[in-house]
Amino acid sequence: MSLTEELVQLTPRQVKKLESVANQWKNVGLSVGKTDRAACEAAMQESYRAAGLAPPRLVIWLKSPRAGATAARLLKSDLDWPHQLNDMQRAVWDQVWQQSLPQIQSYLGANRWAEIRKQTRQEAEQKILNKYGHYVEKRVKELFAEKIGIWLWRYIRKIYGPSTLEEIRINLEEKTKAGLFPSLSRSALDQIYQQLVVPVTQQTWGAVAEPLRMMMTINNGTLVGRQTWECGFGTHDAGWVSHYDFLRTIGIKGIASLDGIINLTRVCGWWWPYRDLCILTERPVALKRDNRGRLHNEKGMVVRYSDNWGFYAWHGVIVPEDVIMLAEPITLERIAEERNVEVRRVLIERFGLDNYIKSGRLIKIHQDKCGTLWRMDVAGDEPIMVVQVINSTAEPDGIFKEYFLRVPPSMVRAKQAVAWTFGLTEDEYVPLVET
Repeated sequence: MSLTEELVQLTPRQVKKLESVANQWKNVGLSVGKTDRAACEAAMQESYRAAGLAPPRLVIWLKSPRAGATAARLLKSDLDWPHQLNDMQRAVWDQVWQQSLPQIQSYLGANRWAEIRKQTRQEAEQKILNKYGHYVEKRVKELFAEKIGIWLWRYIRKIYGPSTLEEIRINLEEKTKAGLFPSLSRSALDQIYQQLVVPVTQQTWGAVAEPLRMMMTINNGTLVGRQTWECGFGTHDAGWVSHYDFLRTIGIKGIASLDGIINLTRVCGWWWPYRDLCILTERPVALKRDNRGRLHNEKGMVVRYSDNWGFYAWHGVIVPEDVIMLAEPITLERIAEERNVEVRRVLIERFGLDNYIKSGRLIKIHQDKCGTLWRMDVAGDEPIMVVQVINSTAEPDGIFKEYFLRVPPSMVRAKQAVAWTFGLTEDEYVPLVET
């Protein structure tokens, strides 16, 4: 379709394609496994060229977005050597200069690099002689490695340049969008947005990437400064990218300038583009969700990367590691000490609502033939309201099983609460057998 023809309304065939593209990009945004680095680098270079930029001289690969964000912060710091960094930050420091070494050597040429190494070696030897009064090979090698690392980091900071995210991501999209307006009606755009962009974004960004972004700000150690977000989000950009990919699949012209970004989103993790350096990171190796699409794993991390960074969650609530891994049994004291309301609710759920109710101070609100309505007041949170019912059918051992069902705090009668558990009003609920 040319830019002069207006798409007023999607055809039934295009609507079906819309659903197919939505499923495809949801899968992209939730993808895990080994990252095709060659495909990522090719797509990254294509994105630079589309923005009228030369591809960067240095390409750094890291295994998680947290590592990538740490590298971005290190670039903006003035640290000469990572003595004060924590283990994770030190590992990133080492990976950056080790990967940069052969690339910078190739860029400078053999002769220039030999001069730098010779001068650095002489400085190390002289410093050791001054300190010990004689030549100590081991100390010279250690100091030489340190000085080379310092030189490399200073050189990287000198050449990496400003962020190019705005040119590659924002400006290209705005230019593409402006060119598409004449060929798309408002109703067609709204339909694509509501049936494609919104659901893909909710499942990939809202449910996964936003918690990732929040957890990445928790970065301990002496590396100070605010976290910078001069990055593209790779597969987690599936939401907005799906819009342009769909238009391309139905024959709308003028999308070609975004091909690099679209291809990069299919295969890469989060990435930080600068004028002369690009940090690329891998996709997660594990991602666990519940049947409602919320991050959830009862046995380990919900998101995990190959450098073993990740975090824990219970039905969408981010929790500390001990809540999931249970280094020791959950106690009433542990629950009472938890200040985060959402985490406390998870602890109660894991402890067992019936155990928690039986162990606390209950207030009987109402009792009838359907059951007993109880309330427990919780400091700093809404009260826990449960209805206690007894199964009308005996177990094989003759015991009538007892259940505690949580209901909203607005319940005032037992029958009303039991009816709510069935999705009914109190008047609509007419049990065949009273429990």
